[in-house]
Amino acid sequence: MKKLLCTVMALAMALSMAACSSGTTEETNNTTDTTASETLNVGVIQYMQHASLDEAYEGFVDGLKEAGYVEGETLKVNYQNASGEVSNCQQISELFANSDTDLVLAIATPAAQSAVNVLQDTDIPVFFTAVTDAVGAGLVDSNEAPGKNVTGTLDMPVIADQIAVIKDVLPEAKTLAILYTSSEANSEIQAEEAKAAAETLGMEVIIQTSSSSNDIPQVISSVVGSADAIYIPSDNAFASAMATVNSAAVENQIPVFCAVEAMIAEGGIATTAIDYYELGKQTAAQAVRVLNGESASAVAVETQKECALVVNETFAASVGVTIPAEMVEKAAVKY
Repeated sequence: MKKLLCTVMALAMALSMAACSSGTTEETNNTTDTTASETLNVGVIQYMQHASLDEAYEGFVDGLKEAGYVEGETLKVNYQNASGEVSNCQQISELFANSDTDLVLAIATPAAQSAVNVLQDTDIPVFFTAVTDAVGAGLVDSNEAPGKNVTGTLDMPVIADQIAVIKDVLPEAKTLAILYTSSEANSEIQAEEAKAAAETLGMEVIIQTSSSSNDIPQVISSVVGSADAIYIPSDNAFASAMATVNSAAVENQIPVFCAVEAMIAEGGIATTAIDYYELGKQTAAQAVRVLNGESASAVAVETQKECALVVNETFAASVGVTIPAEMVEKAAVKY
């Protein structure tokens, strides 16, 4: 009898503890400030190494940290860099599909396309960032309703504003050369928009493409004498070779304007730019929403609403250009 009584009491205590635990879980799920209680396994595919993509990754990790997922404690990151090879993106995606991965971050369009191709029919949500056109790239059905286990953030700049910056710096410019990598579909989309914006401002446009970073000096040299300035969109290959771009620009004394702040820092003159670190944090906030119970397919793709004026007086001077004082004064970022 005594043994039976002890058993009943133990069972009652266990049920009481379970009820308390259940109540705590429900309360935690209802709070908007998520604190991780278990290790979150994140797989990261970064298409290639350059400053903008690095910043997006750093912002994502920091954004998760703010939500309670701390690397080395409650967060484990399997970071993989594809070194600019689409085949590597595919292999990395397959690695994540067959491992203990809770979610995947894909940085840049080729990485996102591979991740979606491999993982869209699994229960592993894919978050992308540094992508220009998610619909055109086949990542989502629409930005408002992705329709797949996929969502993320776009880095589509306000290109008309960027072209206007060129005119503000070089009001007499009559011909603009737009350069991009032929294999990057998002760059082509930006180039077409830049062409339309430049023509609206009365400039003629020359478009030249590069097949790889190796022929960038030749592509730049090909427009010298026929163009007053060069515009380079958010293009991964050009971004990773800005030292080469700047060297060729200085050698040929031709002004270069770019779509991305990191490219301006490394060899351009001015732009209105997206903050990739903040874009990464914005993507992390989407991931936290999904971790808290929302479906990625119902989380709208987001863009960054505000861009900042960025100028680089040093590189401007190196090609004989003076940025107007009023532009320098109002610039949010100066190099």
